[in-house]
Amino acid sequence: MESLILGIDPGSTIGFAVLDLDGKLIKLESLRNCDLNKAVSKINGLGKIIAVGTDVKPVPKFVGKFASNFGAKVIEPKDDLQFKYKQKVTKEFLKDKKVRIKNKHEMDALAAALFAFKHYQPLFNKINNHLNQINKGYLNKEIKNSVLRKEIPIKRAIEEL
Repeated sequence: MESLILGIDPGSTIGFAVLDLDGKLIKLESLRNCDLNKAVSKINGLGKIIAVGTDVKPVPKFVGKFASNFGAKVIEPKDDLQFKYKQKVTKEFLKDKKVRIKNKHEMDALAAALFAFKHYQPLFNKINNHLNQINKGYLNKEIKNSVLRKEIPIKRAIEEL
């Protein structure tokens, strides 16, 4: 099962965005009048959520409960992400994709997912560089999965494969 990063915007309308570990958008959606269990089951079949991003600080209770349902780590900003920043990063991310943001909830969720992905970007770059040095770039996804899920060093993840 593929490891995924989730951005979520709680409320009466729940927005969620799911990225794979290469930063590819898997799903962007909003759900009206949806409870925690329904939202979890909607996302559950997509893959293994390993990180849940939020665009606000402190982390909303719903986001914390959601993350614990998946056994995922919560990635939160130091301060709330500003509207202009969220607009800019989401517009830039979607510029060459045939995906449209339908509402503010989807924009907030995508911004949160991108924030969480950016949190892991230095680690992903380190993994990519290491694998390229040893001519094992084809192991990229497996190593990212192992390093994040098991919280082990890159070299150990390579040895285990």
